[in-house]
Amino acid sequence: MNEVVNRAEESTYMRGRESMSSVDPSSKTTATGAISPDLFRSLADVKGQAQFLLYLADQIEESLEQLGSETDSCHGAFLCKVLGMYSSQLETKHQGLGDKIAETCQEVYVTVREYDAV
Repeated sequence: MNEVVNRAEESTYMRGRESMSSVDPSSKTTATGAISPDLFRSLADVKGQAQFLLYLADQIEESLEQLGSETDSCHGAFLCKVLGMYSSQLETKHQGLGDKIAETCQEVYVTVREYDAV
């Protein structure tokens, strides 16, 4: 089951990366030079992590709905294990995303200040 979550995470993460890959960071320039490609990578990373959090929330919601209507106790126990795993992943990824958002926002503020200084 962990393999399923990891594959979904990679797929979701890559979708976030793909959406930013169409943006050419070198084409974005200011009077002080090009906007850092690291900033675009950071934004893509934040988007990928956020998409994975949404995926996990959807999976939790779906599993809870299944659990509410489950009549087989064995399948109910399985769903409880799955829900525990999803919840753990959601908590772990949520903590990392907050730090990444703060870091990325700081990079945006620096870029804006550099642009405004000119």
